[in-house]
Formats: sequence, structure tokens, C-alpha cells
Amino acid sequence: MFFVLIAFLSPFFYAFAVIIESLLSNRTLKHQTTMIFYISLMNAVFLPLTLLLGKPSLPDGNAWICYIILALIDVIYLYPYYTAMKVIDTSIVAALFSMGQITIPVMTYFVLKETLTLPQYVGFMIIIMASIALSIKGSKIPKLNRAFYYMVGASLLRAFYVVLEKYVLNLDGNWLNMVIYPNLISGLIPFSFLLVKKWRADIVKNFPPYMHNFKIFALNEFLCFLGLVCTVYGLSGLSPVISASIGATQPIFMLFFSFFLLSRFGIQLKEKISRRVMMKKLFCFVLIILGVILVVK
Repeated sequence: MFFVLIAFLSPFFYAFAVIIESLLSNRTLKHQTTMIFYISLMNAVFLPLTLLLGKPSLPDGNAWICYIILALIDVIYLYPYYTAMKVIDTSIVAALFSMGQITIPVMTYFVLKETLTLPQYVGFMIIIMASIALSIKGSKIPKLNRAFYYMVGASLLRAFYVVLEKYVLNLDGNWLNMVIYPNLISGLIPFSFLLVKKWRADIVKNFPPYMHNFKIFALNEFLCFLGLVCTVYGLSGLSPVISASIGATQPIFMLFFSFFLLSRFGIQLKEKISRRVMMKKLFCFVLIILGVILVVK
């Protein structure tokens, strides 16, 4: 139960971070590669705090290969993710991450030899259908918008990520290593963007806006760090199926954060909160919660 409670802190922290990233992506850094570069600059800043939680160890060769793959996924999935943020509401973008969960039971079975109960399968289907419903425009002709297709790729990458993450946790045996090593490597990969002239020019051009918003970037990274610690520690004691299902509650936190920022501070996000849209989202979120309960129970 303790691992479940810790895991629920992850979508809470990540929800706040996603709202910040949405603001930065839509208002400050327009190009996706520039956003990825500056978001990744502070990946290692808060890692020394992990020493308060325990002592990392030196992984073996197989674990290193997995950490490199995880770091690559951590960078690659951001491109379709930030692209989707420019097209659709941030809470819906987060909800669409749940689509990848349809592959998690299959990958978990083949990679980790874990099986699900019938209620867990039902819970998964509820989560996925509710997430897809969030991305449908209009009510007459159900038509999936392009954010859906962007997020298909991103969610599948993240689904593979969480299963590989659990595999390495079992292989390495030290959950702090999972927090530290992929984060360090993924922070170095975006420096390769400087080799592309067009990308380099945009990165240099946006250095003043980055410095102007440095505190916001730092806050975002701290929230991501807290979310990462909670995710990895929770996953160390849970199945990837349960961990991913708990993560599906992230858009619920995001919607309430968005409503609070708008009503309290007048900060308008890329988030539709009209009565009709809110009713649709809340209904889908209730279904997601029901699905999570079935999976976790």
C-alpha cells in the first residue's frame, strides 16, 4: 500500500510540471528541439538530493545498455509530445498517454512473465476508451484529431519505457540507479542538436528568453525530479500495469491546477474549461479513476 501511495504523488508533481511545460512550449520556446534542449539542461541539477535517500551503485554492462536505451526514449518521445501540446488541451495530451497502456500487459507478460486478472483487463479498457473519448472533436462525427496520432507514438514509447524500467530495476536491484543514470545520459543527448545548423541557430536565438525564464525552468525540473523519484520508487514495489494505471490520473490533477490558475491568478492555459467541455472531461476522468481502481485493487 505504501508503494501505491508514493506512486500517486508522481502524477501530482508531473501534472504541475506539464502545465509549466505547456506555457513554455506555447509562449516562450516555439520549436520543439529548442524546448527539448533547454528543458534537458538542468537534468542533473537535483540528482545530488538522491544521496539523502540512499547510495547508488555501479551497474553492470547489461544495465548500462538499458540505461542508454531509456535515456534515448526519454528524449525522443518529447518531440511528438511537445508537438501535441501545440494542438490540443494539456489535460487531454496527458490523458492520451494512457493509450500506450494497451501494450503494457502484453509487454509485461513477455518480458516480465506477469499476467493480469479479468478486472484488471476491464480496468485497462475503461482507461483507454476514456482517453480516446477525450481526444474526439465534436459529437456528430467521431473524428480523432492529429494530437491523437502524435500521442500514439509518444505513448507507445513510454509504455515500452516503463516495462524496460521495471526489467532493469529487477536486474540492477537499486532503484536510485534508475533515477540517476538515465537522467544524466538524457541530459547530454540534446547537445547533439547543436550539430544541426537550423536547430543550433534557434537554440542560440532563444538563449535570452531561457535566461529570462530561468526560475520557471528550474521549478519545472524540480517538479520533474520529484515526480521521477516517486515513479521509480513506486515502480520498484509495483507491477508496471499498476504503476502506469496510477499515472493515468495525471490529467485530473492538471485540470484542477488549470482551473485554479485561471480563477485565482487569471493565467490562461491552452485548456478549454467551458461548462460543456468540463462536463465531458469530468465524465471521462471518472471513468479513468474507475479503471485505475479496477487495476490497482
